Amino acid sequence: MIHENPMRIFGIVWLCLLSTALAGGCASTSQGEKMVQSYARTRETVADVHHQVDLTLMALNALRNAPAGNMKDAFSQYKDAVGALETERGSAQWRETTMKEESEDHIRAWQREMESIDDPMIKSSLESRREAVRTNFALFQMYVDDAKKAFDPFLRGNKGLVQALSIDLSPAAMSSLSPSMDRVMTDGQALKQRIMAVQRALDNIANGVSPIGN
Repeated sequence: MIHENPMRIFGIVWLCLLSTALAGGCASTSQGEKMVQSYARTRETVADVHHQVDLTLMALNALRNAPAGNMKDAFSQYKDAVGALETERGSAQWRETTMKEESEDHIRAWQREMESIDDPMIKSSLESRREAVRTNFALFQMYVDDAKKAFDPFLRGNKGLVQALSIDLSPAAMSSLSPSMDRVMTDGQALKQRIMAVQRALDNIANGVSPIGN
């Protein structure tokens, strides 16, 4: 007989769905250790992307404020940060299309797992959450989609700056590119907000809390 807290069960189910969607995670809720590892990798990947966005913004700001004699070194650091940002984008594997295609499969798998629960109180609680699972999965997917949409213009803007400064790295070029740099900085802050929404959703999922309202 299972005597787990219903919200804990709900959180475990959500973690399993998440890890399967984003990291090829667990096959069933009984694989607790594998589930936790998959979730940890997903959370770490999102944190890595967030960290690299911060590093890129700091490198760009350092370049803007660098004296002429240090401009070459500052640009080299900025260029490396942008390259690492592009690498993080590839490793993040947002997989929004896969999540859309597989969400119903995940929900059916969740329901099959629910059928193995004997405790009537827990079973009733989980049955009442069925539509919430579907809704919450869609909301989490929305956060991921929003982050990806914000990531693309930020990366594109940074790559454009690198390309322009590779041709002409001078105080005059820095001055003429100032509006573009302002836009990239603004895009970066918008991206950070969307990444933080994904991180909050991950935390809520881990705690068995709906991401609604985040």
